[in-house]
Order: sequence, then C-alpha cells, then structure tokens
Amino acid sequence: MAVRLRRRDRRFAVWLVAIGLVAFALRVAYLVQIQGIPFFTVPVGDAASYLGWASEIAGGDRLGGRSSDQAPAYPYLLAVILKLVGPHAWMIRLAQALLGSLACAALGVAGARFFGRGAGLAAGVLMALYAPAVFFDGIVQKASLGLALGALLLLLLSGIHARVMEGARRPIRTALTWLGAGATLAVLALTRENALLWLVPVLFWLWLHDGTAAVGTRLGWTAAFVAGVAVLLLPVGLRNYRIDGTFAVTTVQAGPNFYIGNSEVATGRYVPLVRGHESPPFERADAEALASKAAGRALDPGEVSRFWWGRSWDFIRGHTGRWLALLGYKALLTWNAFEVPDTESYYLYTEWSGLLRLLGSVLHFGVLCPLAVMGVVLTWPRRRELWLLYLLVVTVTVSVAAFYVVARYRYPLVPFLALFAGAGLERAYAAFRTFQRRSIVPPLVAGFAAAVVVNWPINPERTLHAMAYQNLGTVLAQEGRLPEATAWFERAVGMEPDSVEVHMNLGMAYAVQNRFAEAVEHYRAALAIDAELMHAHYNLAVALEALGLSAEAAEQYRQALRVNPDDPDAHAALERLGR
Repeated sequence: MAVRLRRRDRRFAVWLVAIGLVAFALRVAYLVQIQGIPFFTVPVGDAASYLGWASEIAGGDRLGGRSSDQAPAYPYLLAVILKLVGPHAWMIRLAQALLGSLACAALGVAGARFFGRGAGLAAGVLMALYAPAVFFDGIVQKASLGLALGALLLLLLSGIHARVMEGARRPIRTALTWLGAGATLAVLALTRENALLWLVPVLFWLWLHDGTAAVGTRLGWTAAFVAGVAVLLLPVGLRNYRIDGTFAVTTVQAGPNFYIGNSEVATGRYVPLVRGHESPPFERADAEALASKAAGRALDPGEVSRFWWGRSWDFIRGHTGRWLALLGYKALLTWNAFEVPDTESYYLYTEWSGLLRLLGSVLHFGVLCPLAVMGVVLTWPRRRELWLLYLLVVTVTVSVAAFYVVARYRYPLVPFLALFAGAGLERAYAAFRTFQRRSIVPPLVAGFAAAVVVNWPINPERTLHAMAYQNLGTVLAQEGRLPEATAWFERAVGMEPDSVEVHMNLGMAYAVQNRFAEAVEHYRAALAIDAELMHAHYNLAVALEALGLSAEAAEQYRQALRVNPDDPDAHAALERLGR
C-alpha cells in the first residue's frame, strides 16, 4: 500500500509539473503574439506609475519620499527585476508568466487537499487555460502577483485543513504554517489592499475549524498568524507615518477610492475626480487639491482620505435608497462575465492574439462561474469543512462592490472559482461514470441559472471598448505615430459618439497634423456634451486662430478664462489678439 501511495504521489507531482509547463508555454506563446501592441513597450497608466516607482527603488531610493498612494509590493518586485535584468519589457512579463504557472500548480495542490486530487488537477488545468489569467500575466500590473500570493495563501491554508481532516497533531508545524500564512496575507495586502479584510474570516476559521485543539494551542497559532501579518505591515505603517504623519499600513488612497464608487456621479466603475484626469499622476494630486480647496487649507494625506470618506458617507446618508441600488448593481458587476477594462483592455488584446481569442471563447468568467456554482452544489454536503472558502469569496465580493468594479479588482475571486469548478467537474464525471446521473440534475440547473445571470449584458460595452481604443490611440500619439493614433480615435468615436474624452483626443490628433477644420469639429462636439470641460475652449480657440478666425478664437479664449480664470495662456492669447 505504501509503495502504491508513493507511486500515486509521483504521478500527481508529474501532472502538476505538466500543468505548470503548459501554463508557461501558453503564456510565452501569447507574449510572442502581443509584442507588437504599443502597450508592450510604452507603459501607460498604472504600469507607468509602477515602473517609475520601481526605477526609483532600484536606483537606491529604498523608502521613497512620500507615503504610498499605490500598494507597494508590486513596485518592489519590479525593482528586483529591473536590478537583475534592467528595464526589459520581455523579462518582466516572463517573470509574471512564471509566477502564473507556479500559481496553477499551487492551486492544484490546494484543490487536492480541499476536494481530492482529481478536483485539484482540474482546478490547475482551468487556471492554466483561463483566458483573463493569461492576459493579466502579460501586462505590467499587480494582478499577476496578487494571483500568485492568493494561490500561495490557499496552499498554506489547505495544508492546515488537511492536517485537521486527518486528525494529525503537529502543533509546531501548524504554528509555522500559520506564521507563513500571516506573512503571505500581509504581502497580499501590500499588493491588493482589500485582502486585509481576509484577516477576520481566517481568524474565525483558526479558532473554529479545529475544535479539538487546546485553547493554549490555538492562542499560539493566533499569535503566529498575527506576528506574520504584523512583521510586514507595521514597518510600512511606521514608514508612512514618518514621511507624512499618516499611519497607513498599505496606501493613503482609500478615501478617494471609496468616494469614486459612492457618490452622486458614481457609476459602479471608475470615474475620475476631475474629468479627463484618469491616470495615476492626477489621482492623488486631484484628491489633495479638491480636498484642500474645500477645507481652505493644505491637508496631509490622512486628512485628505478622511475628507473623501466623509463626502461618501454624506451621500450614503442623504441618498440611502439610491446607494443601496448602486451597491446591488456593483455586486452584479462583480459577478458579470464582462471584464471591465482599466487602462489596458482584455478585449483589445484579443485583437492582437489569436491564442487569447481561442482561450477566451472556451474559458472565461461567464463559463468558470457557472462551473463553480455547480461545484458548490455538488460539494454542499461538506459545507462544514469548506465554510472558509465561502467566507473568503463573500469577503472579496463585498470589498469590491463597496468601492468600484474593474476586472483586476474582482480577479482574486478566480482561484476560488477554479477550486469549486474543478470539484464540480470531477464529481460530475464520477456521477456519469457510476450511472448516478440523476444526482447531477440540481447542480446542472443551478449552473445554468448562474450562466444566465453572469452572462446577462449589464455593462455599457461599447463605451468601455471605445475607452480602450482611446487609450491605445493616446499611446500611439505619444510615440509620434499620429496617423495610426487618429485611426484608433476615429474608431472610438464611431463606437461611442457621446464621449467627451474621445472627441477631445481626436481633435488634438487632428490639430497636431494641422487638420484644424476637423479639429474644430470635434472640439465643438466635446463642448456640446460638456460646456465646462477643462482646456476644450482653449484648444478650440487655438484651432480657430490657425484657420484665421480671430474673432471666434477670441471668444473661445474668453470662455476658457471663464472656466479657468488663472489660465496664463488664454490671457496671453487675448493680449496678442488685442482683445
């Protein structure tokens, strides 16, 4: 029997290695296909911010000069890569491909411990083939690191679960595992801030899952877990306090981010505090400027965050019914098949990669989620053993819906879905093989119902696709590839003609190419949508002046000063025109 078990262990290990190798090969093949997309070599949005911070760290500025407005773990990982191989676009992505492949194998082990080896291998395969996972591993974003850390945490927790189920009494080994779990959760929180909320369900599980352990033993485990968390988070909090007087263990942007998802103008997705300022360099500056202006004095980062928390709670108290409806909508967005884009869109990358299109046609969130629901139903008799997984899923859902939804924020749900989907596939196969087919009718019904709900179109997909085209056009324009940029802006306008930002960008692209008549057309279109749009009147005036329409240009310069009385360029232009 011992020989047979060892042989089974070896077979299982071989399968895990094979899953990891397949996952890595798929990701490398995908990288080959997307290396022509401008985002590959020209970082924008969060990617540019992370790489800028990582360059400072690699250059010797270990702590930085101000408190963190983004989670710091990923920039430090990038700094290590930059230090070893330099700013090589391929090497960063290959490192993330390796992390993603290891995450698939780790998830396979965790699934085996929670549900059995067949389910674990199925979960690993699903993770290896999951199209959004391939996408996230190929962009400069913290989602890849977050997935790897989440898989590692599940691996550690599954080891504790397995020892409890086997009745193994190894308190020292378990205490060390809890120490590692605490440290992993801390790094995960320094990557994905809402992971801090996992502290509560994990601590509950620590005390309740193994009810036979002595109180003193569980106190020791608690101390080990908390120590693992504290040893990494406390130094970050003290560092932020020393720099800005704010004790923040992750970032100082929680208040503004909460306001973006809970305000009069909230849509459930990202909305900038100042229209047209969607990128990270503006986010913190705008939050500080607006809060300080309202307060009548300069505010420190902690005060800025509290200001925006206060504004959010004012909205919630004053419009409770509207806020509850918004919260429900955000929960649906969190569980919708559509991958809400950030700066870089999953759907845009499918236009460069046939492999991503193929994987996405077979396995995406709208497929994985119904499979996971089927797995939950099939494993429900073991709910007393698996309740930690349920609680962690609920915690992720609440933490995302409480703020706002983009695809990378809900990505931490995916490992849990893969685990349950793997269990569902393994048990459904066993039921068919043993002719117990009636037993899978309820899970199939539940899975079908979930498929309908999850795949229901509730996102403004045309608008979001237009935003992705606009982002690509902006990168091309920055590279000086104006004809290509203009083509993408025109495509965006055709898809979303009511977008102020797209009209403005297309107008600027035309203006740079001295196509001023077309620029005027799109500046006017932008102002017809939003007459108070910053810089639009000034840009329109410049284009009109280039066309020799001085009187109309002067009027637009005056409108620019109405919107922004401190605009020195508009003042200078009026003086030049003698107006």
